[in-house]
Amino acid sequence: MNDDKMKVNMHEDNIKMVDDFLKHKGQYNFIVANCKGDIVKYSSEPPAPESIAKKSLLILKVRTGPDDVPEIDASNVHKEVIIMEINRKILENLFAICNEVYLPVLGNPLNMIGWSDLVTKDLMDKFHVFLNHTYVTLGQVDGRTMLPLPPNDVTSVEKTSSKDKANLLENAIVHWTKQIKNVLKRDPEMVLKTGDHPGPQIELEFWQHKSEDLRSICGQLGSERIKRVLKFLEQNKSTYTGPFSKLQKEVQIARNEAVENYKYLTTLSDLFNDLISTGTDLPEVIDLFAPIMQTILLIW
Repeated sequence: MNDDKMKVNMHEDNIKMVDDFLKHKGQYNFIVANCKGDIVKYSSEPPAPESIAKKSLLILKVRTGPDDVPEIDASNVHKEVIIMEINRKILENLFAICNEVYLPVLGNPLNMIGWSDLVTKDLMDKFHVFLNHTYVTLGQVDGRTMLPLPPNDVTSVEKTSSKDKANLLENAIVHWTKQIKNVLKRDPEMVLKTGDHPGPQIELEFWQHKSEDLRSICGQLGSERIKRVLKFLEQNKSTYTGPFSKLQKEVQIARNEAVENYKYLTTLSDLFNDLISTGTDLPEVIDLFAPIMQTILLIW
C-alpha cells in the first residue's frame, strides 16, 4: 500500500472507530470497511446495497456479551474477530451460507450427540422457518413470488412417521396456497384505490409484472421437488392435493390471461409515451385520442 492510501486508511475517524471496536467494552460489535477507489471508510452501520461499489469488508466480534469480550490485540485477534466480504447481494449470500453451510452442519448426526429428540426437532424446525422467510424475502426484493420448499430429506427420514411427514408437507401447501392466491387476486384497480393518480403506463407495467410472476410460479410448481411433495401426499391420501390441483389450473389460466393482456396492451405503449410526454403540446395530445381509442377497439 502506498503512502497516500495509508494516510486515507489512518484517517482520524477511522482510527477512533477501530480503537473503540478493539476495546474491552467498546460500543461497536461490528464495523464495515467500505472501499471506493482509494478511499476507505469505516462505518458502524450496515451499508445500503447501492452504496457498495464491489465489495465491503465486515469485521465482526465473535463474542458480543458485554462481559465476554476481551480487549482485542495481536495475540487474540484470530480467535475473537471474523472478517468476511459482503457485496450487494447480501440476502442471497445470507441464504446461501445458511442453506449450504449451517444447515448441513446442524443436520449432521455427529453434531447432535447428546441432544434430545425434542431439542433437535425444535432447533431444525425453527431454522427451516428462518430459511423459508429469507427465501420468500429474496423473492419480494426482486418482485417475484418464491415458494419456500420443505427440507430435501423430509420424505426419507426414517425417524419421522408418515403422518408427521404429511403434516409438514401439508403446512407447506397451505403456505403456497396463501402466496398464490395473493397473486391471483391482484388487479390493476388496486393502484387507483391507494389514492394516487397513476398514468396509463401503470396498466402495462401491472400486466407485465403479473405475467412474469405467474410464469415464475408455474415454473416452480413444475419443479421436481414440488412434484415429489404432491406425489407423497397423494400416496398418503391427503385431502390437500385436490384443492391444490385446482389452484394449479387457476394459475395456468391466470398466467395465459396476463400474458395475452400484456401482449396486446403493449401496442399502446408508444401512444401512451407520447400522451404523458412533458414536451407534448395540448393540441397534439388531443390528436392522440383517436389512435388510442382505435387501438383499444381493435384489441377489444
